[in-house]
Amino acid sequence: MPPVYSGPMRYPTGMRALKVRALWDGEAGVWVAESQDVPGLATEASTLEELLAKLAVMVPELLEENGVAVEPPVELHLEATRPLALS
Repeated sequence: MPPVYSGPMRYPTGMRALKVRALWDGEAGVWVAESQDVPGLATEASTLEELLAKLAVMVPELLEENGVAVEPPVELHLEATRPLALS
């Protein structure tokens, strides 16, 4: 059963956090980002720094375009996963 979306996390301080997952695509050589908190988010970049720069622009635009009201202050939490083969 898929998890039920309950909206952005909220910290005790009142800060909201939007969670974005980044997975490494070794064949394409890029980080691929997706999020249940940000409808329509699908982007990629060759480095995490480039990905963060893209997300800083895309996330507010996608939230607005999709009518998702998130009151500031908001933090974006990026969880990156990249496999590492040990020999």
